[in-house]
Amino acid sequence: MYEFHEGNVVRNEQSTISYTWICGKEKNNSLCIMFPGLGYTTQRPLFHYATNVCMNENVDILHINYNYLGNEAFKKLDHHDQDQWIYEDVKSVVTAVLKDTKYETYFILSKSIGTIPMAYEWIEKDFISGQNTYGIWLTPLIKDEIVYNALSNTEIPSFYVIGTDDPHYVEELITSINENPNVAGLVIPEANHGLEVKGDIKTTINIVYDVIESIEKFIQKYKE
Repeated sequence: MYEFHEGNVVRNEQSTISYTWICGKEKNNSLCIMFPGLGYTTQRPLFHYATNVCMNENVDILHINYNYLGNEAFKKLDHHDQDQWIYEDVKSVVTAVLKDTKYETYFILSKSIGTIPMAYEWIEKDFISGQNTYGIWLTPLIKDEIVYNALSNTEIPSFYVIGTDDPHYVEELITSINENPNVAGLVIPEANHGLEVKGDIKTTINIVYDVIESIEKFIQKYKE
C-alpha cells in the first residue's frame, strides 16, 4: 500500500514547484525521482506506467511537477539561465522533501527538458553524492552539450530511449554515447520526440510497452 503526499516548494516569488511523493506504508529502500518534459507531464502514459512499475517493485516515487508554460519570467531568460532555473527548482524540491528521509538507492527518470537538470546533477552531484544512483533518460536532448557530455562520460549506470524521428536524434552522437560501457540504449525506428509514430496507434502502443518493459528490467536489476 502507498500513501500520496502532495505539496509545493516555494523557491522564490517567481518559482513555486508542486510535487507528489508516493511512499510505501512500509519503508522502501529505493526512490525514483521523476523529471518530466515541458509539456509531457508526469500524468502522461510513460510516467504513469513507470510510476506503476516502481510501485510494483517497492520503489517510492517523487514526481517533480514543474510547469514553465505560463511563467513569463522564465520565458524571458536565455537558454543557459533557463537550464539553471530548472536545476535550482529540482534541487529545492528534492532537498525540501527528503530532508528527513534517507534511501539506499536512487533512480532518476527524466524526459526531454527534464534530462537537462538530470545532466547538471550528474556533473554537480548535489543530492546524489555518495548514493547508489541510476539513470533513465527518455528522449534526451543530446544536441545540448551538457546532456551529451553527461551521458557519454557518465560512470553511473544509465539507460536511454530515443526515436529516429526525434529532432534531437543524431546518429553520430548516439554512436559515441554507445561507446560508454555504463550506458545502454533503445533506439526506436520512426518514433518522434513523444515516442510515438505519427498516424500509427498500434505501433505507438507497442512502443509504450517496450519502453516500460525496459524500465522495469532496469529497475529490477539495480533496486535494493
